[in-house]
Amino acid sequence: MQTMSRYSAHNMRGLDWLPGYCSICGRPRPERHHVVARSLGGHDGPLIHLCGCGNALYDADGILLHHGAAEMHRLWFWWCDGGDGDLAPSVPVWAHGTWAYLLADDSTDWMRALAMPGWHVIL
Repeated sequence: MQTMSRYSAHNMRGLDWLPGYCSICGRPRPERHHVVARSLGGHDGPLIHLCGCGNALYDADGILLHHGAAEMHRLWFWWCDGGDGDLAPSVPVWAHGTWAYLLADDSTDWMRALAMPGWHVIL
């Protein structure tokens, strides 16, 4: 059995974010996405609404689907609670008790993602 990373353990403290639309772009009819993969121990972890389903990265019009981006390690999340400051990405100090996200141009791992600029707070 794989040990949960500090990144995943941190995000397991987060709350569900299920607004009824994609949390990134606002599209209707989202799917629930496990912030921490079920295979990594996240089956009881927080869920977030994202557009698309499965691993599909683009829709028929060529528009990025955020569920697929997350599955392909391009979309990353961070629970903003002030904890794990040595790992935390650069997010505004006021962002507490909410999620932040990074949409990378290419697939990356969590350690590189946390060090990248471009993190946004989900409001």
